[in-house]
Amino acid sequence: MIGKAVGFFRTSSLQILAVLFALVLWAQVHGQGTGSISMDVPLQVEGLSSGIAIVNNLPDHVRITVSGLQARLNTLTPGDVRVPLDMSHVSKPGVLDQALEISAIRLPIGLSITKLQPDRLQVQLDRIVQRMINVKPRIDTPQGWEVRDLQIQPLQVMLEGPEVWLEALLEVETTLVHPQPVEGPFRFQVSVESPSGKAIRVVDPQKKLLLRGMLVPAADGGRAKEAGEKR
Repeated sequence: MIGKAVGFFRTSSLQILAVLFALVLWAQVHGQGTGSISMDVPLQVEGLSSGIAIVNNLPDHVRITVSGLQARLNTLTPGDVRVPLDMSHVSKPGVLDQALEISAIRLPIGLSITKLQPDRLQVQLDRIVQRMINVKPRIDTPQGWEVRDLQIQPLQVMLEGPEVWLEALLEVETTLVHPQPVEGPFRFQVSVESPSGKAIRVVDPQKKLLLRGMLVPAADGGRAKEAGEKR
């Protein structure tokens, strides 16, 4: 009997301690309170094929509303969260109405997303192609001088980028050169500048182009201007 009583007492004590421990944990967690905050977090494109490019302007950030334990919310920053845009299923050009999945957004334990703005995005996709594009020399002509017999070799360069952008691109400019105001021939090695803000690149970025010409005094004493500019 005594042994049974002792065993019962021990079992009961362990159960009581377990309940007390659970109550302490519950108090620590829920005693902190809950709340919600809204913040702008980065949109991250994932899984896009190397042969496909997004050609419309997507937002850099989306707005989320996060709810949960106040202590966790107090330490949460926009850098802790990424909203993934999964493009791994895309294999050809087109226009997609793509949902942003809340379940794919990772958050610390105790927090959840209650709102996502926008929750859908229209994504325009095009295939990546290569095209030969004409080269336009850029020269900072000294005041009182003019350029004659201007030549650029080669006349074209191979660019790679979305097909819709390359179709609309008639020419690409070289880096700007500054010939000295001395009469006679000049020559420069130049490179090509990719169009600003476009996902277009030179296939062989190490390749140099040769720019040659003749600098002579301007017959009309004209003002400095870039070669190729309308007079």
